[in-house]
Amino acid sequence: MEKTCKEIEELLVDYADGQLSSDNSERVAEHLAQCENCRKVLNALQRSLELSGIIWTDGFTETENIHIPIQRKIRKLSWRHYAAIAASILLAVTTSIVWRALVKPAEKAPSLIEIERSIIEEGTAAKLLTATDLLASKPHTEALIKSQYEYIVTHYPNTKAAATAKMRIP
Repeated sequence: MEKTCKEIEELLVDYADGQLSSDNSERVAEHLAQCENCRKVLNALQRSLELSGIIWTDGFTETENIHIPIQRKIRKLSWRHYAAIAASILLAVTTSIVWRALVKPAEKAPSLIEIERSIIEEGTAAKLLTATDLLASKPHTEALIKSQYEYIVTHYPNTKAAATAKMRIP
């Protein structure tokens, strides 16, 4: 899942409620036109919100008639009230499970190009680190060594060589 999808998913609840600024709303709409996965998430969210609204309204109308006596009398709830509460809880749990299943990024295997790029980056960074370490044994090379370590850290940040270079920067 792209970084853009993650950003859009954070805005979907407000988008569904019509609470976004016009700029953000337009940005979300443009993304939804291109991204089927985000459209599915939005549709599931809208269905969940509609169901929650129905249950909330239905449960609220039933609770309007409940009067709690001030005296020692305790009024027991009917089975319908318990059923409405159970349905609300079930809906909340189901919505949560569906939401997490739809939002959870799918684990995908890296492509051959990504693997090759990673290997090349690791190898290049390791070569630069080795060359820099060899230069470190020569006199008057401190400034060059530091700049080489910084280069490795900035250009190859996700490599083992970058982690080693970070520790060696004076």
